[in-house]
Amino acid sequence: MLDSIAHSMQNFIADVGYPGLFLLIVLESTMVPVPSLLVMPFAGYLASQGQFSLPGILAVNSAGAMTGSLLSYWMGAVGGKPLLLRWGKYVFLKPADIEKTEQFFARHGAWTVLIARFLPVVRHLISIPAGIARMRLSMFSLQTFLGSAAWGGGLMVAGFAIGKNWESVAKQAKRVDLVIAAVVVLIIVGIAVRFFLQRRRAAQAAASEAAR
Repeated sequence: MLDSIAHSMQNFIADVGYPGLFLLIVLESTMVPVPSLLVMPFAGYLASQGQFSLPGILAVNSAGAMTGSLLSYWMGAVGGKPLLLRWGKYVFLKPADIEKTEQFFARHGAWTVLIARFLPVVRHLISIPAGIARMRLSMFSLQTFLGSAAWGGGLMVAGFAIGKNWESVAKQAKRVDLVIAAVVVLIIVGIAVRFFLQRRRAAQAAASEAAR
């Protein structure tokens, strides 16, 4: 079934062109489980065959990601979590996924949206808790643009470079997802440890000053 869906998406992109690519990326950036791991490498392959251009794909990717993400942000801001729990099941969205994304957003703070663009599952849903939390729209938009351009652009260039073997990009990207997730966790832990040490040194310095 998954192979059938993947081939249908590929045919849709090849037949409809940029509008089809835009629609799939909009859906991928909302709650609809459209895999960017299949869409963007294939678009890059089509660019290598002369059907698309790399700048055109990147522009469509950015526009589609922004459109879908802003829709999700709006749903979170207006409908909140009850709306997602009620209707999410119709697009295969599980309550556990919502909880996981909310916890990720609450735990990692200001740059969560940018980080999430490189992580599986979370990248599709992070705009919703951002909307629920009423994250500043300018910061949300900037992080969404940078993250989607970097992730989608990387998949696109890989598909362009590999050509007919573009499907291997999707397989490798799944492993990259895990590596990136591990790196992000290590970075966050490092920042937290550094922050803790700085706070402790500041407290010790203040205590020393008070003791004089």
